[in-house]
Amino acid sequence: MSRTALLATGLVLAFSSAGLAQAQQIPAPAPAVAGPQTAAASDDPIPRAARAEARRDCYAENIALSGDDLRRAMRNCMQERFPGVQLYAADGLTRDGKPTAATARAVCKQQADERKLAGSERTAALVACFNEKRPDLAQRAECRKEARGKGLEAEALRTAIAECARGGQG
Repeated sequence: MSRTALLATGLVLAFSSAGLAQAQQIPAPAPAVAGPQTAAASDDPIPRAARAEARRDCYAENIALSGDDLRRAMRNCMQERFPGVQLYAADGLTRDGKPTAATARAVCKQQADERKLAGSERTAALVACFNEKRPDLAQRAECRKEARGKGLEAEALRTAIAECARGGQG
């Protein structure tokens, strides 16, 4: 058993170091890391491609970790790559000041508990409360239901959800 684990670890390290060697040959990361300071004022502070590339690099650096250790290491790595840009939700608020979905759910559950609701009354109250606190996420959920009802999958599903959600917000 330990021989298999050792072999698997060796393969993972070999592939990750090969991937790092390839990543080091590509000169593109330098502009991606320098860009966040200038783009911090826009709605999307870091271009999606730069975030994805940084995420891949950070994951390759922390390939041996898992669970909470990996989450912590990824967060630290990403924050080091993009200093001065708030990448993650803090204190229960998203980057744009809305309550996170988890925070909104917790508040709604607490309110339902205080009112001693149960069964379908509780479910209806939770849905209404969450929809009030995060109408953007409620809109996306509705869009997702509609798109799945049409039988859309994969990229077509994502595109339909994005277009529908944009239409509901604008």
